[in-house]
Amino acid sequence: MSGATTWQRLRDDAAARTAGAVLGAVILAALFAPWLAPFDPTVQPDPVSLRLLAPTPTHPMGTDAFSRDVLSRLLHGARISLGVAAGAMLLSVVLGTTLGALAAVIGGWVDAVVSGLVDVLIAMPRLLVVIALVATFGALSPGWLVLLIGGSGWLTTARIVRAEFRDHLQRDYVLAARALGASRRRIIWRHLLPAVAPQIGVAAALALAAVIPLEAALSFVGLGVQPPMPSWGNILMDGTDYLTTAWWLVVFPVTAIALTVGAALVLADRLRVAIAGGERTP
Repeated sequence: MSGATTWQRLRDDAAARTAGAVLGAVILAALFAPWLAPFDPTVQPDPVSLRLLAPTPTHPMGTDAFSRDVLSRLLHGARISLGVAAGAMLLSVVLGTTLGALAAVIGGWVDAVVSGLVDVLIAMPRLLVVIALVATFGALSPGWLVLLIGGSGWLTTARIVRAEFRDHLQRDYVLAARALGASRRRIIWRHLLPAVAPQIGVAAALALAAVIPLEAALSFVGLGVQPPMPSWGNILMDGTDYLTTAWWLVVFPVTAIALTVGAALVLADRLRVAIAGGERTP
């Protein structure tokens, strides 16, 4: 099938490689934060003399109002923010792929139920629903944030997978596999999923790009990760009172969020282009 060609075309794309390098660097920085961070992200060494220091060689991204090193907090915050984002993205993609595949392959009442559920839930503003639930149950741990955000983000993936599966089910290679007696499970795992994997990759990249600012927004308003545990959202929240006097408290977390989300969006876009190129190839 053309899936392997699509991935090869993506690897040959300079913009995709650049975006992948940026995303990979952010992920590596998060994974190795305990070794890269110069200071403990929660310790307040001197709330008087080290408070709100501008960037210096000792503190390359300055310090916050509690004398904590901003670089260390950003690195450790990446572990939380990206961990929540990656977990929520994986959950949403697995749920969406499973339900979309079942709806397309089984059809009938299963398709009607899944499609109806998607139509109802997709009309609800996701951010408002998540904020309402978090406000109702109180601030949640990172694990519960993954379940909540991921459990509310599978709708687009389900639609994409259902549409792609329905299309591929009518193609000659699937009809031939059926004629040869291949089971439904084998057709799904051996033929349909590999063929639709690039589209699922687009959905995953878009889900990651959506989840990062959502988690940051929840933490920003105090409904997500709670201080002193750092996340990009609550680091940004700490800087809102010092917009004119301590620019680094806002610029650096915003830059981290923008770079990561931008890299994910570029990957999704270039993967779409790679898929379209494969579809145009005779």
